[in-house]
Amino acid sequence: MYVSILVPPFGREATVNAIMKVVERKRKKNVRVAVTGLLRTPACNEEYERLRKEVNIDLHEKVLAMKAESIRMREVGSSFLDMDDLIQAGCFLEDGVHLLQEGETKLSQRFIRWIRATHLLMEGRMD
Repeated sequence: MYVSILVPPFGREATVNAIMKVVERKRKKNVRVAVTGLLRTPACNEEYERLRKEVNIDLHEKVLAMKAESIRMREVGSSFLDMDDLIQAGCFLEDGVHLLQEGETKLSQRFIRWIRATHLLMEGRMD
């Protein structure tokens, strides 16, 4: 499962808490979760970009702490996948929000790599 939210409707803290609540529910069900955080889009203004960066920093820290705990407990973990270097302005439709096929392909390929890597990791733990 992956969690990706484009628009932070409630501000920094509420957005982070809402995402982490979903991640924690899935974690309790032993589901691997990839959190991409808030995606940069051509349609965002300066305020959105500032909030997006702050939320992503908070999410990264929380997911990293959760991952450390998962490793310690030998459980299925969560990961933060940074998409900033991957999803560029040319990956979006003219509306600046929805992804073109190229953007969807890049996003999907990143998730496939994550799924394979975590699957191999989990297989190693089960030996």
